[in-house]
Amino acid sequence: MTPLATQIMNECIRIQKASGMTVADFAKACGFSRDYWYKHANLSRPLTIGDLERISNASGISAEDIVMNSRRHAIEEAEAKARSGGYGLAAYNAQGKQAAINGEAGPDYDEPA
Repeated sequence: MTPLATQIMNECIRIQKASGMTVADFAKACGFSRDYWYKHANLSRPLTIGDLERISNASGISAEDIVMNSRRHAIEEAEAKARSGGYGLAAYNAQGKQAAINGEAGPDYDEPA
């Protein structure tokens, strides 16, 4: 699945969980079989536009809002991960590298050779 398809499906899963309906009830409300919904929720199949419209009708959230909210939530999750240090570069985390980055190791470049 593409990143956008995954992002939108994650939003649809949020909607299902927030609805208070069981997976089976939500799938039925959308006109899906439980198996069909599970295959999408497990990110093994992308949603179609028709699927998105069915989810929209069942949830009362417009398809456009589902897409826009998926983007907003993806950005919020990425920002939270960045704030928690989840995007640290492996090279900077290697033993001794931070000292070199801070200028405490290696040649002193502001002095003549």
